[in-house]
Amino acid sequence: MQRPWTAPAPGAWGRSEPSDSGGDKVTRPLARVVAGRARNLFYFFALIALFLIWRLYSVQIKDGPWLAEKARQQESHLVPLDARRGTIFDRNGNVLSRSLVGQSVHVQAGELPSVTDKRRVAAALGAALGIAPERVYARIEDAHSDVIVSFKVPDDVAARVANVILNERSVELEPEPTSSRFVPSGRLAPTVLGFTDVDDKGIEGIERAYDAVLRGEPGSEIDEVDPFTRPLPFGEQHVVASARPAKDLVLTLDSDLQFSTQRVLHETVARFHAASGSALVMDPYTGDILALANVPDYDINARARATQAQFRDRAVADVYEPGSTFKLITAAAALDSGKVTPSSLFPARDQLRIGNFTIHNADDGFTASASGSETLENIVVYSHNVGAAEVGWTIGERTMYAALQRFGFDKETNSGLPGETTGMFLPLADWTQTSLPTIAYGQGIAVTAIGLARAYCAIANGGRLVRPRIVSAIIGPDGRRVEQAPVVERRAISESTAAILRRYLREVVTRGTGTSAQIPGFTTAGKTGTAQIPKNGRYDPDQYVASFVGFVPAEQPRYVVLVKVEHPRGAIYGGTVAAPAFARIAGLAMLRSGAVPDSPPRSVKGGGASKHHP
Repeated sequence: MQRPWTAPAPGAWGRSEPSDSGGDKVTRPLARVVAGRARNLFYFFALIALFLIWRLYSVQIKDGPWLAEKARQQESHLVPLDARRGTIFDRNGNVLSRSLVGQSVHVQAGELPSVTDKRRVAAALGAALGIAPERVYARIEDAHSDVIVSFKVPDDVAARVANVILNERSVELEPEPTSSRFVPSGRLAPTVLGFTDVDDKGIEGIERAYDAVLRGEPGSEIDEVDPFTRPLPFGEQHVVASARPAKDLVLTLDSDLQFSTQRVLHETVARFHAASGSALVMDPYTGDILALANVPDYDINARARATQAQFRDRAVADVYEPGSTFKLITAAAALDSGKVTPSSLFPARDQLRIGNFTIHNADDGFTASASGSETLENIVVYSHNVGAAEVGWTIGERTMYAALQRFGFDKETNSGLPGETTGMFLPLADWTQTSLPTIAYGQGIAVTAIGLARAYCAIANGGRLVRPRIVSAIIGPDGRRVEQAPVVERRAISESTAAILRRYLREVVTRGTGTSAQIPGFTTAGKTGTAQIPKNGRYDPDQYVASFVGFVPAEQPRYVVLVKVEHPRGAIYGGTVAAPAFARIAGLAMLRSGAVPDSPPRSVKGGGASKHHP
């Protein structure tokens, strides 16, 4: 056995052979092997180094920017920043509609392995949300990941869900990228305000018409997230674009007067078992819409149960034949043209034959044939159809047509309310033998309630045609208030004509067909209307629209009020159905303004409710 300190055995490093030079030639097989292996190993590591250099170039230089972006996308998430939707106020600063931070209820169904677990969570959430547990269970029964159970729950519901979260880790409350719309009084002016969809976009009413103003501009930020896109507790947040808050709207509505108008209209429609109704209160000088009510309406906060018919703003979207309320437009055209004066006399007849068509006065006790002639005032006061037709003939088609255009019945009022339509009447070239006489007493022409109310505003304010408006101001995010100035479009009639017409309307209430429109302590003026409803090209003898439009006080009008009731039962005349509602609304408006009533008016002859006529 050789010890480590002894010399190597002979031949261990190869053997010696004689060489030609006289020396020994030594062979070293192990050295050659080692050298070859070292060379191969060098080449191997050189190749690896080259590969690494190539990959380093590819990753860092060639594909570097692309890979960096992919990495950023995997660890970051673009989160939208909600632009708070603007608030809607009434004219006195009361909130009509505003936005609140929305939260949605989520369940991580993958953390509930058994049916028992899912049913337990469904029962707890059902109680918190106020819905049947079966509905919750149906959403999570076959799910294995995140499930949204409820969108944008109110704060009180979110508080109950938070209590569930204390015991159920699978339940989560997540802030919504868009806010939730809150209407403090869901039934106040619903057909005016409208509502938004789940994405906070306006789809009805003012919310739709002014969506671009109320919506603002959303922003965005980048958050560091985990593989499940959940924000990291201490991750960075980078705002890409800040959200720009929306603007607020100030409406012309008066909440108290709106509430009173809705209540009176609902009671009137219910009392006469009517199909529908509308009521308007306007400032005749500015065109401000102080109240606008429609029946049927709905609760904005429970709109899922409403029908499309309940969404419609009938006061601006529906046209109807105005009946005798239109006789004031005929009188205005006659007086302003100079072809008729207050002293002009017309034959007093109760019927008039025009070809195959016969015009009748209403059988209401206010007959014309008791005297041989009548003035324009009596035609208006006693609402004689035949007399209005004769006035129409006297002034002629062109004068009448020009008056319709001056009062704006051929165009929308541009009130700012969505869905508005124009009045409807034939072009002058298409008028027939009966067009002029029938239009003169309010048939053969269709108007909107807001269009007719605007015409009466012109009579009340001295002849100026004002534009109805629903928005009085826009408030920017910085609090700067931009007023929307009233617009006078043109003069419809002269001041003297308007003064005569106001006197006629006052007489309608004191001794004519509108005595039910009187208010104790205040002077009123107005006109009744009752019109048959056309159906399939003919007038239905059993279907009517009863209406009244006027103003208060009669001498210096502050409010123009229109009430329209469609398909009333048990009574049909505007003096019976609509005039009392006008009196209640007008009286409440005066008291709301702080006006002190005078002594109650003395009783006036001229017929009670049974005598009222269109």
